[in-house]
Amino acid sequence: MGFLHRKFLGVVETPREAVLRNLGHLLQAKRGAASVLPGFGLTETGFRSDAERLAGLGLEIRETLSRYEQRVEVVSIDEAPATAGGAPGLVVRLLLRDSHEPMDLLLDPGSRRLRERPPEEAAGEDDP
Repeated sequence: MGFLHRKFLGVVETPREAVLRNLGHLLQAKRGAASVLPGFGLTETGFRSDAERLAGLGLEIRETLSRYEQRVEVVSIDEAPATAGGAPGLVVRLLLRDSHEPMDLLLDPGSRRLRERPPEEAAGEDDP
């Protein structure tokens, strides 16, 4: 997809933006939908408890990123507190291999929406 963005749309991305775009596609894909890439994407979580869903997703994210997005290293995957009226999410802490820049992502397990967590949110969780 990066080639098509550059060649036909004239989009210029930083390596960080390219990784973030690819992670969005990768983590929103339904595992098993492409028979030639059986481990690509994440499994539908179905009717599991929040704890079971988050544990399973954490394992699959580690496996999927090590296989399909080698520009990042998974540092940790932790539970994010539930938002008002929502379910808990996941904080995926990554390190960009080339630049050694940290990248913290928030994943909503229900929608599989991914967003980069601003540094001030990350700093706030360490405060007592």
